[in-house]
Amino acid sequence: MSLDPNIAGMLAELNGSGQPDMGSLPPAIIRQVLHDSCLAMEGPPDAVARVRRDINLTGASGPLPARLYTPAGAPPVGPCLLFFHGGGFVAGDLDSHDGFCRRFAALSGLRVLSASYRLAPEHPFPAAHDDVLAVLRQVLAGQADPSIDPAHLAVGGDSAGGNLAASAVLDVANDQGPRPRLLLAIYPVVQFTHETESLRRCGEGYLLTRASMDAFTAMTFPDPESRGNRRANLLARPDLMEAPATLVVTAGYDPLMDEGCDLALALRRAGVPVAHHHHPALIHAFIHMSGVTPAVPQAIAKMAAFAKVAVGG
Repeated sequence: MSLDPNIAGMLAELNGSGQPDMGSLPPAIIRQVLHDSCLAMEGPPDAVARVRRDINLTGASGPLPARLYTPAGAPPVGPCLLFFHGGGFVAGDLDSHDGFCRRFAALSGLRVLSASYRLAPEHPFPAAHDDVLAVLRQVLAGQADPSIDPAHLAVGGDSAGGNLAASAVLDVANDQGPRPRLLLAIYPVVQFTHETESLRRCGEGYLLTRASMDAFTAMTFPDPESRGNRRANLLARPDLMEAPATLVVTAGYDPLMDEGCDLALALRRAGVPVAHHHHPALIHAFIHMSGVTPAVPQAIAKMAAFAKVAVGG
């Protein structure tokens, strides 16, 4: 399928602007560029009943800010999506993903708990993975917010956040108590050890570039040997059969497309119930592009409807 024409127009303008590749910029500038870009592509925010900004979760080494979105009509205690933002493990924050979290909460009827984690290069691997695991255990123990029912929890993220979410749900598989009911992996980064065909095909000109990915990987994994660690290299994990039901979301013009497809296939082979929503006309980071193309709210509505049924409650 051809690239969405609205996204094609946006990319033509961006690629002709002379803007340097994000991978060539200092981390602080990368974070500002990603933040500004996400907000610029969003449409008007969806209405939710309440947004709590005073929530602090506890990561592996201390408090982490979080944000809880409660949609209209939500019960006093009910199901929730625990969401971890993308940004290559280097960028992204609660504000950059505010639009998506509002939209997902409004469309699904689920609360959304947007959680942060420490970023590279100041905090290289496994800092982010340690934080996300600690946060997930806190939420499953019922210690995040009394309105969240740990027995009806989805855990998800986009890009780097999808990697973190997948790793964490596998790491809690043998814990006592409730387990997540759904993993939502939106165009996830799955491995750091080999080149895929979609990277070769879409590594230039489609927003996320090979140069940026290489820079993010170098900042996150300063020790090249750590790139094969099973906590980050999901395809190397021997415990994929312990994953909950999973929804993998991929885009056709995304250098990470093959990684998402590979994850869906590996989970199916391990006996995990997997749904795969593929959007052949979209690109990486499309969840932020509701102001660019009407295809994006439709795609988010589809994953929100799936999550609502899968989580139950």
